[in-house]
Amino acid sequence: MKLAFIGLGNMGFPMSRNLVNAGYSVYGVNRSKQRENEFEKIGGFVGKTIKELANEMDVIMTCLPLPSDVEDVYLGDEGLISHGHENLIFIDFSTVSPNLNKKINNDAKVKKIKFLDAPISGGTIGADTGSLSIMVGGEKNTFDEVLPIFDILGGNIYHIGEVGSGSSIKLLNQYMVSAHSQAVSEAFVLAEKAGINLELLHEILSVSYAQSKILERHYTNFISVDNFQPGFELGLLHKDITIVNEMAATYNVDLPLGNKVTDLLSEALESGLGKEDMSAMIKLMRDKVK
Repeated sequence: MKLAFIGLGNMGFPMSRNLVNAGYSVYGVNRSKQRENEFEKIGGFVGKTIKELANEMDVIMTCLPLPSDVEDVYLGDEGLISHGHENLIFIDFSTVSPNLNKKINNDAKVKKIKFLDAPISGGTIGADTGSLSIMVGGEKNTFDEVLPIFDILGGNIYHIGEVGSGSSIKLLNQYMVSAHSQAVSEAFVLAEKAGINLELLHEILSVSYAQSKILERHYTNFISVDNFQPGFELGLLHKDITIVNEMAATYNVDLPLGNKVTDLLSEALESGLGKEDMSAMIKLMRDKVK
């Protein structure tokens, strides 16, 4: 089985590396040629165009930052669908709207190409260790066909239902991630102002009902060491919550908390925090109480 992976970023690179280490022939494509060079050094293959990949591969995976990137790679004039062959399988790990998933799937069906939306959760650590949660929408037969690939990349694999259903659950996850991130930021800024020892606070919260993966991640990996090099960029969380709001509008559901968090994330972007880790929301909160 010939595999291709488009998008060798913070998530895509370790995911594609795990596939190489498992013995697959994997062709990598990335906007930055430096990442392609790094991928080649670990046993991957590079140098093929989108058209060549669409003609030659059995499975093509994408993990891209923005919906516009996904749309261009799949639906552009020189995109994957234009040049894809019958029974080719597409797997998109990106976080986009269910409507975009369905648009890609409809175009792929015309050429008898199979498509799965398979957004991921677990961050760079999960990508590195092959322990991601993967939420998959699409035909069950197609899911079963590529399950060995998912098993290499993730520890919690779920087939949800039709195309777009994986993205729907991922967006709900991102909604809660954004809310938890804001709660952690506000709580720790208030603790700082109250003179509470943050290490002790973290220890107590970790064995109380306030415990969460976001609390553990944000405090241990970022806040406690005052280093906000991104594992997941704040700007990408803003992108995700924007898509959540679009999803909510589709179903005529109001998200009062989501609206407030969206405003705060927008403010953080305007403050220049977009390229820092999402835990850097605490910086915005600190500035607000100076």
